[in-house]
Amino acid sequence: MENVSPVYARFVLREILRQGISDQLLLAGTSLSRRELETGGDIPMADFLAILESGRRLSGNEQLGLVIGRHTNIIALGSIGAAAAMAPTVREGLQVMQNYTRLHISYMRLELSSSLQGLSVQFRFLHDTGSTERFHTETGLMLVQNYVETLTGRRLDNARYRMALPAPGYAAEYAHWLHGPVSFDATCSAVELPVECLDLPSPYYNAGMWHDATLTLAQRIRELEGKEKSPYTQYVDSLLRSSEPPLPDLGAAAARLHMSERTLNRRLQREGTSFRQIRGAILGSWARQHLRETDHSVEAIAAELGYQDAANFRRAFRNSEGCSPGEYRRRAW
Repeated sequence: MENVSPVYARFVLREILRQGISDQLLLAGTSLSRRELETGGDIPMADFLAILESGRRLSGNEQLGLVIGRHTNIIALGSIGAAAAMAPTVREGLQVMQNYTRLHISYMRLELSSSLQGLSVQFRFLHDTGSTERFHTETGLMLVQNYVETLTGRRLDNARYRMALPAPGYAAEYAHWLHGPVSFDATCSAVELPVECLDLPSPYYNAGMWHDATLTLAQRIRELEGKEKSPYTQYVDSLLRSSEPPLPDLGAAAARLHMSERTLNRRLQREGTSFRQIRGAILGSWARQHLRETDHSVEAIAAELGYQDAANFRRAFRNSEGCSPGEYRRRAW
């Protein structure tokens, strides 16, 4: 089994010690000593999960994930957190977190999806984490909340929180920890962020460090060529899905990867697609959303999506959907 960061396990150790409980009890059944946990590098995933479960049991606190999440900030993510902390905006920080987690964490994915309402930050578990899934979910939701509130300087009371778990016995306590409404038994755990908080300039932005972070990310993606099926397709798709129209063009996406437009398109073609195809599919999704959820004119929607004129939009929509925008709207309504 893989190794993972020891940061959250160290938080659990700290909480257990504060309660006067022996570290030996916490670490029983793992391959770790207290010194190894406190000063060493990544730890086995099995030990990590065992520590989380033992911490919950020994502390007698079912809300351990919330207790630790409340004091968790972006530093907990190491190099990922450093990159996100220096990002120009919340959206760009979350985008880099999404891509770094894909590269560094195999048991969970952070997925972003933009809509007319804002940005959905979804947590998808790829491996069974047993009874510790609630811990991961609670700390993840609070990490995003803490991150957004730090960068914006505002209480995030207009976000919505979804949990892909049943309501626990302490569900009423969530109001003390999470600053917006919480729903349970969702298909996916997520934080739904309002659009107005996403693109505010961050006071922590550092151009040099942001450049270095994106350069490191680009190098890591380059290392995946030949190892993963479509690293560049995944990167471009996630970038565009988490952006609002007008979507980034080929030049902007290539610049983020520190390569030329020609090189990016060549690598996408090698993976069986093109920037134009990916962008067109996502623009189509935005077009359908506008037609279903707003009463804006076709001309206004075309302009919103970045088309030069409504005729080009109508042509592209008919090619992808087999009907005109007006016909689609009539069927949807």
